[in-house]
Amino acid sequence: MIEIIPYFTVYASSAIRFFLGPALGIGSGLGIGPTILLTTAGMMSTVFSITYFNHIIQIFIQRFFSLKKNKKFTPRTRKFIKIWKYSGVKGVAFITPIVLSPVIGALLLNAVGAKKKEIIKWMLFSALLWASIESALFYFLGNSWGMLTSIIE
Repeated sequence: MIEIIPYFTVYASSAIRFFLGPALGIGSGLGIGPTILLTTAGMMSTVFSITYFNHIIQIFIQRFFSLKKNKKFTPRTRKFIKIWKYSGVKGVAFITPIVLSPVIGALLLNAVGAKKKEIIKWMLFSALLWASIESALFYFLGNSWGMLTSIIE
């Protein structure tokens, strides 16, 4: 019987904090291919859920947290607006896996009114790109670290 826990761990951790997926996948010996697929699937599950159920999330937040409309711009808000004005959905999607989390990236894109198809398309591209890069880095750096320690010993 195939052990399912490592697969689920990579998927679930990528849904919340993207960079954990490749680290856990390669660290648990899943290989590059399954790690890339599970990491991408985890992030896209979050992005898809937030994008298509955004109206329900907004109602929940308004009802249970009764947020006041704060019209002041914070330094963090200004940075996001600069990125948004400069590069749009593509830029935010590009930085989401490495700087933001899938949750924050999807919420921000939905908050500015980006089109759902654009959000899904560019987040998928970004997830595949960064999952491939990070998985390869963890794989090759992990192997070279193991070879280095065996040479030293």
